[in-house]
Amino acid sequence: MTDRKALCVAIAQTPMQWTIEANLAVIETAMKLAADRGAAICVFSELAVTGFHRQIRAEAVPGKVDSAVARIKVLCRALGLACGVGAPTFAAAGGAIYNSYLHIDEHGALVGQVDKTGQTPAEATFFHGGRGRPVSILQGRKTSAVLCREIEDLALVRQHLPAGAAELVFWPGAMGRAPENRDDHWVDCLPLAQQLARQSRAYVLQNNWPNALNNPPDSPDSLHLGGSKVFAPGGELLLTLPMHTAGVATFELGAGEFVWDALPDPSEPA
Repeated sequence: MTDRKALCVAIAQTPMQWTIEANLAVIETAMKLAADRGAAICVFSELAVTGFHRQIRAEAVPGKVDSAVARIKVLCRALGLACGVGAPTFAAAGGAIYNSYLHIDEHGALVGQVDKTGQTPAEATFFHGGRGRPVSILQGRKTSAVLCREIEDLALVRQHLPAGAAELVFWPGAMGRAPENRDDHWVDCLPLAQQLARQSRAYVLQNNWPNALNNPPDSPDSLHLGGSKVFAPGGELLLTLPMHTAGVATFELGAGEFVWDALPDPSEPA
C-alpha cells in the first residue's frame, strides 16, 4: 500500500484526437511520464480513449475500445501505475453504450467503473444513463468519480458518496466557456466542486481537456479549456493547471505546487 502521507498523483491534460489510436498514443506517453515522476495514480479525462467529438460513433465500438483498454491495463501493470480513464463501455445485451470512467489498478485490473448518470440531450441520443457510483481501491485509496455536469446534482452525488465513502473523487469533464458565451443555462461549477470536496470529505481531482475538436482552435470557448484543478477535502483550491495546454502535472497529494511536463499536440485532420 502506498504511504498515505505521501501519495504522488498525476493529472494528464492530453490533447484530444479524432481516433482511438491517436488518443492511445498520447495516453501511453502520459502514463510513462507520470511513472517516471514517481506518480502512483494518473488521472485522465472524460472519454479519453475515444475523444469526445462529432466522430465518436465511428470510434466507440467494442473491438476498438476493448483493445485500447487492454493496452492501458498492460501498461498499468508494467509501470505499477493506477489510472482513472474515460472510455465508452458496452452492455452485454441490448446494445446499450455508457459514458464510463474506468478505475484500473496498479496490477492492471479493472477494479471499478462509474457510468455517467446525467446526460445532456445530445449525449442521450448515443449514451445510456448509468446508475449508482461505486467506490474502488487504487493504490490503497478509496476512489470514485463524478462525470462533468453530474456535479450540478450534489444531492444525488451525496446519496452515492456520503462523507468518508471515498478519499479521492475524480471529476473529468470539459467545464470551460468564454464569458461572452455564458447564457442563462450556464452554471459556475467551481463552487460546486468546493461543495463536493467538503460534503464528501475527499480530494477532488478535475481533469479538463485542453482542446475541443468540435470548436475552431481559436474560438473563445477553446481558449478557456485546460486549467484542471485539485480541491482539498475542506474545499480549498490547491492547484490549477495551465490553460489550453497539453501536459502532465505531477504532485504530492495535498501540495500546492506541481511539476509540469509538456505533451506533444499532434494535429490530425477530421
